[in-house]
Amino acid sequence: MPMQTLTFECEIKPDRHLVLHLPGNVVPGRHRIALVIDPPNPVPIIPHMASMPARTPLWAQLEALRQQAEAEGTLPNALSMDEILSEVQRLRGRVL
Repeated sequence: MPMQTLTFECEIKPDRHLVLHLPGNVVPGRHRIALVIDPPNPVPIIPHMASMPARTPLWAQLEALRQQAEAEGTLPNALSMDEILSEVQRLRGRVL
């Protein structure tokens, strides 16, 4: 069975108890489960390096697009690590 990534958003109460209900495609039996807790206001893993000069024409073009999106207020929020891993998994499952 391939590894699955499940993402749950939940409110942690003061008693810190958490109950997860897994989807039906998780088969009963022994599993290894990793728990990653993102802080409430996650800090980007790789901050934007505005002071770094562009090394290639493509870099300069992408930086100009980024600055334009930031000025227009259309710059998307950085993805969380779970969102990045989910997107990689989605793309790897695609037949290219």
